[in-house]
Amino acid sequence: MTTIKTQAMMLLQELPDEKVFPIIEILKGLRLLYISDENNTTIETTKNNAMGIFNKYSKPELISLEKEAWGMAVKEKHDIH
Repeated sequence: MTTIKTQAMMLLQELPDEKVFPIIEILKGLRLLYISDENNTTIETTKNNAMGIFNKYSKPELISLEKEAWGMAVKEKHDIH
């Protein structure tokens, strides 16, 4: 056990039992936040890495048109000129 955890355990042992319950609940909440943050980090990393996953299939001559492609597709679909 690390020094900081040992200190925390010693402090908990000095408190009366009825005062420890709220601290346990706070620690449970912090643990859930920590787990949630870890999961979000994994998701964000995956998103960032997946953005270029189809790069090897791209046509270099069309890359400059990517920003306009959606608008062009909508115009073609609805025959807007």
